[in-house]
Amino acid sequence: MDFQIFVNTFSSACAILAVKKGVAGHASEVRIHRANDCYKGTMGVARYRDDMLYSDMVPKDSKFEDFCYRCAFQKQKLHTYVETRYMNCWSDITFLPLEGGDDEISYCAFFFEFTKKPDANRMSTISADIASTVIKNCVILRSATDFYSSLSLVMEDLMIKSDAVATCILQVDRKNRDYEVLCEKFLSKEVSMKEHKHLLPYEVVETWDKTIGGSDGVIIKDKHDLQALEKINPLWAENLKQTLVTSLILFPLMQGKTAMGYLFIANFDTQKLVQIKELAALTAFFLTSEISEHILVEKLEKLGHEDLLTGVKNRNSMNYRVDMFVTGEQKIAAPFGVIFADLNGLKQMNDKKGHAAGDELIKSAAACIKSIFTEDEIYRAGGDEFVIICPACSKEEFEEKVAKLKSKSCYGSQVSLAVGSDWNEDGDDLRHSMHLADEAMYRDKESFYALHKDVDRRNKAPAIC
Repeated sequence: MDFQIFVNTFSSACAILAVKKGVAGHASEVRIHRANDCYKGTMGVARYRDDMLYSDMVPKDSKFEDFCYRCAFQKQKLHTYVETRYMNCWSDITFLPLEGGDDEISYCAFFFEFTKKPDANRMSTISADIASTVIKNCVILRSATDFYSSLSLVMEDLMIKSDAVATCILQVDRKNRDYEVLCEKFLSKEVSMKEHKHLLPYEVVETWDKTIGGSDGVIIKDKHDLQALEKINPLWAENLKQTLVTSLILFPLMQGKTAMGYLFIANFDTQKLVQIKELAALTAFFLTSEISEHILVEKLEKLGHEDLLTGVKNRNSMNYRVDMFVTGEQKIAAPFGVIFADLNGLKQMNDKKGHAAGDELIKSAAACIKSIFTEDEIYRAGGDEFVIICPACSKEEFEEKVAKLKSKSCYGSQVSLAVGSDWNEDGDDLRHSMHLADEAMYRDKESFYALHKDVDRRNKAPAIC
């Protein structure tokens, strides 16, 4: 067959790839044997030459080489639609097996088209089984009342479809050089990454971006791939050996040009690699948007219910808590205690040293309260007022905490608080307990100013108790 005549019959980009057989199931090299003008124009006429190594034209990619081998030697017709990050586009790729060649070198036709953004029609050209799985998982996530439980179902389904030992989603925190296990599924119920994070240190995770490069992910299917990984990322390769990972699919969850996290499948059925890769790639694509949206909602909820200055819950959160108690939707474990604490001398601090100094005093007051009420509910109810609810707290324990707070914030301390409290044995009227604690706090504040006329002359810098 005259391959040049063959490629010239196509108006879209087409090339003939000459694939040289390597170790079992791998190509030792892939060359661009012939190409049409559209291919040369797209990839760069000046760079092109017949029989050049494909890796002289584009970055080396083990997934691409695997498809070339499958098509050329195993005569599989293959199609994929993937994000080509190093070219900032999506690639619609088709491989067609060709006759000719011998036991050492065989050929396949390679067609591609680029789109700037993901195209729904191209992305949906998948098998019925994969389409059914992806649609089902999208519905599970979209109709979820508990996002993380739904995510767990998706990971379990992916593990079953892949005949894998484990599936996992990690969220990366580059600022703090850490990561969080958002969801995991292991074949063995006794294994958990959350409990054994030391087995995958952040120093390994931070190398993944560089290893993925401009590709859409990393696939390791056997010892040969692991040896290839060892040459470019020995730290990760050694970690995989130590954790007994023999095959792996890793896809980044891309948010813009940055990976917000990763999806990986470990020790899967490599005989189903093509189908699993397609399923994992689509799952990663949809998971990215779902997780991004959920994280955004969590941040908005946090902003709506957390006081940004002190990190404790804000007044909106306190009002919601009281409303839920009154309607009976959320009770507080009885007996419980309520404390109102109000800063003494905040106005004087603001007047003498400015509001920045006043903010530091408020932060110090919050830190003092948090150091005592470590497991309790703390709210910043107003500018200088805090409310603390202590669920399931005995009278002795509650009074001990109140006494400790008063001791740490008495006159002469760098943080001075007026404190009022009420202990509720039956747990039947939160609002009444809050009213009593509030009144007691105001009595304490009046006593403080009556006894300490010099408070206006205090000039102490705030510090954490």
